[in-house]
Amino acid sequence: MFNPFQKDKAVQPQAPEQTPADTASAGENLPEEPGEEYDAGYEEPEAEEQAPAAPARRNPLARLGGWAGRHKKLCVVLGIVVVVAAVAGWRMTHAVPAMAETEYQYVRTTTLTKGSLNDSVTVSGTVVSGDEADVTVSDSVKTYKVATVEAEVGDTVQEGDVIATLDTTDLLKQIEDAQQSYNDTLQSAQTSYDRAVDDYNTSVVQHDNNLIDLQAKIDQADQDLADAEESLNDAKSSRDSAKNTYDAAVNDYNSISAEFQTIKAQISTYTDAYNRASDALNAALTAWNAVKDSYDPESSDTTGDSSQSAGNPPEYEAYVKAQEAAQQAETDLLNAQNNCSITSRGLYGYTAIEQAVSAAEQTKNSAETAYNQAETQVSTAESQVEAAEQQVKSAHDAYDNEKNYSTIKTKAQTVEDAKTKLEQAKRIPDTLESLQDALEECTLTATMSGTITALDATVGSVCAGTVATIQDTEALVVEVTIPADDVPGLETGMSCLITSDATGDTEINGTLTQIDPVANEQGSFGAKVRVTGEAADLLIGIQAQVEIIKSQVNDVYVVPIDAVGTAEDGTSYVLRKTGGEGVDMTFEEVTVTTGDSNDYYTTISGTGLQEGDVIRSSADLTQGIVTTTDHMEQMMNSMNGSGSVEIAVTDGAAPAGDPPADMGRGGGMAGGM
Repeated sequence: MFNPFQKDKAVQPQAPEQTPADTASAGENLPEEPGEEYDAGYEEPEAEEQAPAAPARRNPLARLGGWAGRHKKLCVVLGIVVVVAAVAGWRMTHAVPAMAETEYQYVRTTTLTKGSLNDSVTVSGTVVSGDEADVTVSDSVKTYKVATVEAEVGDTVQEGDVIATLDTTDLLKQIEDAQQSYNDTLQSAQTSYDRAVDDYNTSVVQHDNNLIDLQAKIDQADQDLADAEESLNDAKSSRDSAKNTYDAAVNDYNSISAEFQTIKAQISTYTDAYNRASDALNAALTAWNAVKDSYDPESSDTTGDSSQSAGNPPEYEAYVKAQEAAQQAETDLLNAQNNCSITSRGLYGYTAIEQAVSAAEQTKNSAETAYNQAETQVSTAESQVEAAEQQVKSAHDAYDNEKNYSTIKTKAQTVEDAKTKLEQAKRIPDTLESLQDALEECTLTATMSGTITALDATVGSVCAGTVATIQDTEALVVEVTIPADDVPGLETGMSCLITSDATGDTEINGTLTQIDPVANEQGSFGAKVRVTGEAADLLIGIQAQVEIIKSQVNDVYVVPIDAVGTAEDGTSYVLRKTGGEGVDMTFEEVTVTTGDSNDYYTTISGTGLQEGDVIRSSADLTQGIVTTTDHMEQMMNSMNGSGSVEIAVTDGAAPAGDPPADMGRGGGMAGGM
């Protein structure tokens, strides 16, 4: 077997492996490696005479370059052998198509071009119309005969165009009788309604006059109420003013009274001292009065206490001192009273302040009296408002009673009843409406725009069921069946490509619009693909193939999956042609990165790739080798001792089992052989 070659080294497709017998046979004629002996006179060629290392296939002539000069006779014999082998090989090559069994080797290649890769599902189905409608005869006129036929099969019609008409002679007579009965009933109802309206209007005039008088009383009561409310508002305003005055007087009194109490507290010491001095004076006076009448000035002892006045008894002396103390306390109290003041009010002296407090109290009392009087006035005004409101209510009640006068209500109800009967009479009776509907149904019109594909109507015959079938030949749908394994990943809205025998290689755009939610008896799923592209040659009823595109990448290099190999280090590579033709082509490894793929193709990228590169379609170098043995091979073996003969297949055919060149729309494949 051929060993995998290293990256970036030129290689050739290998020849089939030789058996030991083949090797021995070949060795009888040519040396296999430098240094191997061919015969007794063979010498190892010099290094510069060795064959180039680049070609992978053996080249016997190149390897004998240095040896030929030393073995001239042998070279002549070998030359004859080579010529015979070349002639036999040429004959075998040109005889390949006629040989039943041939030993050959082929090389399949693809040329790199930028294209697109689709991951898709391909199914087949039948082309049908996307929109179809039937023109039918309703049950109510299915016994009527056809009067005219206005269209033929193949005609293009617009929605509403007349297809056929039915005989309506008897129907028109029935409509005339029903219309007359309807008119009579309507006229009677109209007369009853007009009379009820006139009677009602007469009563309404008198009723309206009464309402005018009662409205005047309501207006007067409303005015009286407004006047009472105005008086109440004035009373409330006066009360509020009196209240404000009263509140101000109370605040003023409370303020000056508080200040007066503060002053009284300040001079209370002097007052208390004065009161105590007065009490002491009264006690001394009482004591003095008690001894005054029994006192004898001549018998008094003058040699006693020097602190006592000569001739004055002790009670008198105590009285005198108490009197002096009381006078002093009074003086201190008067001074304290005279020195107190409320400067913010301009009051100086106890008396002035006391008078101001008294005046504030009188003002407060007067304001309180005025406020109480204002409250009384408000109460009186509120009573007057309540009386006025009662008058307004009475006036409105009288007005409402007249407005809801029972006679007027009865006559108004009579008018409503007559109006209801009139409206009922205006309604078209079911019988007449059915007859009119039947008349309309006697004109059979196209229910959609399209082409008439079937017509079942002749003049004088009775139509039943479908009269015509209309299909829109411009809105086509392909009904397909999708295997259950292919349904996952599909969804409505996906783009599709449609082909058929009628359209040749032309691809017509479509959209997947429906996938049945339940499988059929065969376990597959029905689906619909609406045709969206130009489809002039796509005819209803023919078979078509649909490619449902799950995903697509554009402007990428695409090669067969087998063209990508895996190196020992795990990287991916392809074999790019470096020279030669047919089975003599040589290749080099080019490292690539794989991307999206489908069942047959994959995308590749890499800095070493260029558009136009020829890539071997299989990275497995053993593929493309077929070996058999026949009499021609035996003849060649006898001539050159080789174990096999390499034949280049030049008709471009790929071996059985390979995918077609355009599978997956990943770009073409060049058949370089």
